[in-house]
Amino acid sequence: MDEIKPVDSQANPAVPVEPVITTYSPNGNNKQNYSPNPGNSRLARLAPFLSGFIIFLAAFLGGILFTVYMIRTPLSGTPLEAVQKPVLEMSGIPADAHREWLALQQAIRYTDTYFYEQNKIDHKKMLYAAAENAIASLGDRFTAFNPPEVAKANSDFISGKFVGIGVTPEIKDGKYVIKKLVDDSPAQKAGIKEGDILTAIDGQPVPPNITDASTISDKLRGAVDSKLKVTFQRPSDNNRETEYELTRTELILPSVDARLLPNNIAYIEMTRVFGENTMTEFDKKVGEISKQNPSGYILDLRGNLGGSVETARQLLGRFLDGGIAYYEDAPSQGVHMRPVDVETSPTIKLYDKPLVVLVDGNSASASEITAGALHDRKRATLIGEKTYGKGSAQRVIQLEGNSALRVTFEHWFTPDKVNLYDTKGIEPDIKVVPTDTQKKLNQDPQLDQALDFLSKNIAKQ
Repeated sequence: MDEIKPVDSQANPAVPVEPVITTYSPNGNNKQNYSPNPGNSRLARLAPFLSGFIIFLAAFLGGILFTVYMIRTPLSGTPLEAVQKPVLEMSGIPADAHREWLALQQAIRYTDTYFYEQNKIDHKKMLYAAAENAIASLGDRFTAFNPPEVAKANSDFISGKFVGIGVTPEIKDGKYVIKKLVDDSPAQKAGIKEGDILTAIDGQPVPPNITDASTISDKLRGAVDSKLKVTFQRPSDNNRETEYELTRTELILPSVDARLLPNNIAYIEMTRVFGENTMTEFDKKVGEISKQNPSGYILDLRGNLGGSVETARQLLGRFLDGGIAYYEDAPSQGVHMRPVDVETSPTIKLYDKPLVVLVDGNSASASEITAGALHDRKRATLIGEKTYGKGSAQRVIQLEGNSALRVTFEHWFTPDKVNLYDTKGIEPDIKVVPTDTQKKLNQDPQLDQALDFLSKNIAKQ
């Protein structure tokens, strides 16, 4: 069969041939061939869109620059002042503080221009200081702006996290004595025991006649995985000294201690603030004690600065079978004297045994909620000293750059509607104030009074 070829046998089939449009000239001239450019045609169609986008982008950037100018430059007495006010309001700057905001911008700008020691200018510190003082001007001692380092320290304090070797000290006769060990801590694993005396850190002797344990404790803390050498003396082994090389690790301080005292009375100490692990510890440790059928309970809230309100509700649910824990009053949230119930436990139910609660001037916030509810609901007798009297709750809000705002958003009242913020605390049923001599001798008259009170009540049953 003959091969069929294109009309133009000289055309290169690898090169596309543009279509030819034949037109007729009205003046009778010869026909003209017109070959359109598809690229030019597409650009022509996109041109309106491109120009519109460029105009939009220019307007957008211009708007940003205009807004920045408006919120940084005082324009009092100029025609632009009328425009500046709504711009400031839309930027979230309070309407009653426009001039003050602009004055702050001026103060920073002129400091940058004129300050003699330019190397000392730290804008971050300046703005953090401005925020701290702005919030402090409210006059509420519990509402505060926290820079990142303070915010982290507060968070670690609530959670109980720290980096160290895992020892809790007490000062006896001017010596740093180990009172408790954190479970599974480097110190415990190394064989250090309660009662051991710290005598040296990295070869440097511990000073004699210590009065403040915190200075020494700070030296035991440090970065994760960092090493240190500590020397301990063991009085129970002829004062034998042993040097240990330990590696610091991140630990969580225990928040509950429980043990049996004479007359089969269970002693429960809330050793630190109410945190996220508190009730897990409580149920484990108190659950074990409860198997021995204690004759009564002592709940020690002395020195407990509070913590989570939800934890307080859960703790109350171990001693109270439902009912009101406290009333909350939060006007900014539209809440007025709303009752909040305890959160009962499905397992730990300590409803039917005598209970004493120990309190002092450092029992605050969530621990006061606990003490107030147990007192007003006639579940417990309070022994010790008047509590702190906080009576308010704070919401912690994480801010840009890991800073935080702690803001008082509600006051709370006991089940009898006592406002602890106004009354400055809860008075104990039995007041016991340790003397200086008793403190020096490490005596605990408040605990002694609680044991005596419970023993007498148990004997009457």
